[in-house]
This record gives sequence, C-alpha cells and structure tokens, in this order.
Amino acid sequence: MESWNSTKSSELYGINEWGNGYYSVGTSGNVQVHPTKDRGKSLDIYELVSTLKRRGIELPVVLRFDQIIESRISEINNAFRAAIEAYEYGNRYRHAYPIKVNQQYQVVRAVQDAARNFEGALEVGSKPELIAVLAMLDRRGEVLLCNGYKDAEYLELAILGRKLGKRTIIIIEQPYELHEVLRVAEKVGVEPELGFRMKPLSRGVGKWEGSTGENAKFGLTSLELLNGARYLQQVGKIHCLKLLHFHMGSQVSSIVAIKRVMREAARMYVEVKKLAPDLEILDVGGGLGIDYDGSKTNSDCSVNYSVEEYARDVVWSIKTVCEEEGTPVPEILSESGRSTVAHHSVLVTEVTDVSIGKPALDFEPPEDKEHARAQELWQIFQSMSVKNLSESFHDAMSIHEECFSAFMQGNVGLDERAYVDSLFRATCVKAKLLSKQARRTPEELENGEKFFRDTYFCSFSLFQSLPDSWAINQLFPIMPIHRLNDEPNRRGIIADLTCDSDGKIDRFIDVKEIQESLPLHELSLEDPYYIAIFLVGAYQETLGDLHNLFGDANAVHVDIDQNGKAVLKTIVEGDTVREVLSYVQYNPQELIEKFRFSIETALEDESVTPEQAADLTAKFKRSLDGYTYFVK
Repeated sequence: MESWNSTKSSELYGINEWGNGYYSVGTSGNVQVHPTKDRGKSLDIYELVSTLKRRGIELPVVLRFDQIIESRISEINNAFRAAIEAYEYGNRYRHAYPIKVNQQYQVVRAVQDAARNFEGALEVGSKPELIAVLAMLDRRGEVLLCNGYKDAEYLELAILGRKLGKRTIIIIEQPYELHEVLRVAEKVGVEPELGFRMKPLSRGVGKWEGSTGENAKFGLTSLELLNGARYLQQVGKIHCLKLLHFHMGSQVSSIVAIKRVMREAARMYVEVKKLAPDLEILDVGGGLGIDYDGSKTNSDCSVNYSVEEYARDVVWSIKTVCEEEGTPVPEILSESGRSTVAHHSVLVTEVTDVSIGKPALDFEPPEDKEHARAQELWQIFQSMSVKNLSESFHDAMSIHEECFSAFMQGNVGLDERAYVDSLFRATCVKAKLLSKQARRTPEELENGEKFFRDTYFCSFSLFQSLPDSWAINQLFPIMPIHRLNDEPNRRGIIADLTCDSDGKIDRFIDVKEIQESLPLHELSLEDPYYIAIFLVGAYQETLGDLHNLFGDANAVHVDIDQNGKAVLKTIVEGDTVREVLSYVQYNPQELIEKFRFSIETALEDESVTPEQAADLTAKFKRSLDGYTYFVK
C-alpha cells in the first residue's frame, strides 16, 4: 500500500478548499500559512508555535496574520473595480468594515492600514465603538457609518465629528431617531449627513436568515421610509439624505438570494432618489460569506459563489434597475466584515490528555464462573458474525439492560457490572464493524460513531475563544498542525478545560456531510500535540465569556518579511488570574490578605511549618499573576 503523506492529509482535512489559498500542508507534514497567497512566501505554523513556546508564550494562542486582512481587502476592492469596469458602471465602490465583527485595536488598525489605497470606511453600532473609532480616524474625509441605538450623547459626538474633518453618516434605523438627530444637529449647529436603513421583504438564506426580512430587528418599512423622506422635505432637510442602507443577513450562502435582495434594494433606491435628489450611496450591507467547509455549496457553512461573482451581481443588479428608471447609478458601499477578517486568525491549542473511547476487541472471558450474564454476553461477543448480527446485537442489549437492573436492585456487584459494561461497548464496536458487510444494520447502530470516538482534552475555553460553536453550532475547520505525513489512526472529539458538559466540539466539517468525529493522531507522552481551529477572526473574540474564569488567550500578530521570515509585530498577553478575578469584582489584594489570615491560623494550629507557609504564600501570589489556562 502507498504510504501516507501530506497530500493525503490535505485531502482528508480539506485544507486546500477552505484554506482559500492562505493555508496548506507542506511536504514537512506541517501546516503552512501563505498570507499573500504567494506559495513562495510561507510560514510553518508548527515551527512558529514552537518558537513562541520557547519564548514563554503559552497556549492557547491566537495567531493573527494581518497580511491576510490586506489580501482580503484588496481582493474585495479589486473584484468590484473589475465588475465596475466590465459593466461600464458610472460610479465607484467603497469597502466598509463594521468593527463589531472584531473590535480588537490591532485588528481595526490593520484594516485601516490595508484600506488606505482604497478609500475605505468604518462602521460602528454603539457609543463605545463610536468613541474608539472617532479617535482612530486620522485622515480628513474618512467615512464613518453610525448605526445602532443612539442617545443624545452618541448623536452629538457623531455630528461634531464632522467639525474634525470626519464624514460621519448617521443611519436612521427607527422612526424616532430622525426627529432626535435633527434636534441634536440644530443644537450643536452642524448640518448632519443621514442614511435610511430599509427593511427589505426579501430574505437572505443561511444560518442568519431569521434576522432579515420584514420581522428584522432594525430598519424602516416602506411606509416609514416614505414618511421619513416627506418629513425631511417639510423641514427643508431633504438634502441631508445621502445614503440608503439595507442588510441581507450574515453569511448569505446562496447567490440567488443575493440577487433577489439586490433587485428590491435597487428599486427602493431609485424611488427614494425621486424624493431625495442628493441621495448618492447605496450601502448593500454585509452578507458576503466565506467557505468554512470547502464544499462551495449553499449549506450554512459554505457559499456557492466567489467574491468576483458577488461583486458582478451587485454591480449588474444596481445598474440594470437604474438604467430602467433613467436614474444615475449610486456609489456602492458594502460592509463585508466576516469575509475581511475571518481567515486571518488561527486558534492553536495543545492536547493535555486523551480519554480512549474505542475499547480493545481482544476481551478475555470472565474469571468468575458465577457471573452468568457476563458469561452469556461473552459467548455472544465471541460468536457474533455477519449472519447473526442483528439477533446477537439485540441479545447483547437485553443482557446489558438486565445487568443494570440487577445492579440497581442490589443483585449484581460492581465487578460484574464493570465487566458487562466494558464488554457491551466492545460488542457495539464489533457489531458496527460487521455492519459494513451486512445487508441490514440494527437500527440502534445507525449512529454508532460514538463508540469509536476518543476525547482529546485541549487547553482552551470554548465559551471564551469559540462562542459561536457552542451558541449557534457554527462549524470551523479543525486539524492538527503537524505529524501530517503520518496517517491519523484515531477518531476523536475536542473537549475544552471548562467543567461544563457543553464545552466540547463533536461536529466537524466535511465536504460531503457533517462528521461526528475528527481524524487525529495517537497522543505521545513525550511530544506535544497541537490542534488548530481556523477562520476564527470574525466575532469570536469579543463574544467570548468568562466561563470558569478562563480569560482571553494570548494573541500574536505575525507578518512575513521580504526574506520569508516571521516578524512578531505585536504580542497581546492574555488575561491573568488577577485580571479575570477583578472582572467579577474580586479584589486581588483583599484575597491575598484573607489567604495570609488562613496561613497564620494554620501556623498557630501547627498544621503547616513556617517553610510550607512561605511556599504556599509564594505560590498563591505567583498564581494570581499567571495565565488562566493549563501550563505544563
């Protein structure tokens, strides 16, 4: 048989599909990152992680490749430029980044730096986001879209930002906001620029389609849009209306749905333009998805279109409707957040332990001849074959249930129950293997994958670093970052360090269908085993919580220089125990004092020696300033 190699691992994990040119498996058997999609410029992620560990940067660690952000912004802008040129569209495109997708300062700064050649924009949805971005905008005329709930202070800051040379556009999402923004603008003496957010009846498709359509949380109905425009006419402010916005939903998986929504939005634009001649921008919102599973389908974890197709359909849809109505085409603006930053972050964790799920099939017969149920199950296990599979398996199930009932009544001891439980599990595995040759499989074995799965315990918190996996069953690509020239001979699920039963991943991407386990290698006691979770740059970090008080993971921003070497631009240290305790209102100094009191009491009782007291105190204080995760 042909030996296992990196090519087979690439096919097994689908990295060439979901990696989108940014990730691959090298001939060394390690995962490579190509931040510019240039295969000649790559970094070995395993070697990078090993270097970080030698420098004292513990896992879990989030690796951020800012050059991927630059690549994504260039790709999106160039796709729209090409579509505009191909269709002779008489206006331009502008890319906006909604910072809610990832508000980390270094990420937002990387987006700004990458967008300087394309006149990008930023979008905020709250007062804290507005304050952060107002301070970061450093070029006159930069566009800032202001969404979300807006109190008077929010509106004053946004409007006064125009005096600082920022082009703030306030998006009206609820009818009451229009009156309030005009009142505040008059108070501060600055003419505002406004946008209306429409609520399209056409819905997106995919996991987030429920957030769109006529029952969406934000947006104005057609009547509210009409009344809003007429009110602006009445008060002599219709010239302030510059933008029409809509949102078709996050991660829209089907290009057909995008075309349908775009037709409605373009029609609404030309109608509102009749009332507001200065309307000049159509903001098509988010929705541009990424291919998490590499299938290139309209499944929730994929998209059946490319960035280029998306851009062409947006441009063509708007141009067609405007030409039908004789309306000048607007500037196109999109808020493509997920597709901008998802690829650039990788969460790397280390396996700390493995719980073996698949039992050995070389069972010895029961030693105690009086254990009748154990003896009978042993005979069934030995004689089970393809021909008698169904009957034997059902008999085994019956014996297992009888043994449990007898144990509950006190008629079976722990030794017999333990033997029967273990042998029944082995019987299930043997039956599952035989079922591949049988015409008919026992119904109870249809979902028998669980009998083969190990549990790989990893140093991270699902709730902190991967909340969408837990909350909405979002799937992310997961694979080892090394040993990929060796065949993975185990199948396992991923469990985190929290004491919550939900802290696990037991659904994994596959081109054909979702899998209940992941191919993994056998754990070596001598060598570390690293697993990475990819495409986590969108939404995961700021959505995370402090379950079990596991804090933010370490994060490292990495570039590749002209010589192909790794440059660590920024190291963001993860939370210490002291910090996470303060988040939940514990006073670390007070804790130290209380611990010292316990030490003094123990010294008086002579339950510890002075040397032990000193050692305990030092360890307690040292732990307060340590990483919240597993440290070897």
